[in-house]
Amino acid sequence: MKTRRAAVRPLNLAIIALLFCIGVAAASVQAGVAVERHAWQAGYLRVQQGEISRDQAAARVKRRFGGKILAISETQRNGRSVYRIKGLSDKSQVYVVYVDKRSGRISR
Repeated sequence: MKTRRAAVRPLNLAIIALLFCIGVAAASVQAGVAVERHAWQAGYLRVQQGEISRDQAAARVKRRFGGKILAISETQRNGRSVYRIKGLSDKSQVYVVYVDKRSGRISR
């Protein structure tokens, strides 16, 4: 019986080691998902808390309208804090849009 028992131990150890590796891999994947989820939530909360920056506002306008950003200023519009962004389109037309600091919504 001792020989059979000794033969079973290495197999048990191999199974335990395999399960441990699988557990570590699964924990790593879950941690990666948690980090991605946390990054998304942080960005979402930043917008909800009114922390959209001038650079973020300019990037949104440039993505939507293209061309070149000429000027950015902070102002009040309808009782809300907004960025007033003046831009030059690809067709050489000057445009002015407003980006709400809290929601990031663009309006003309």
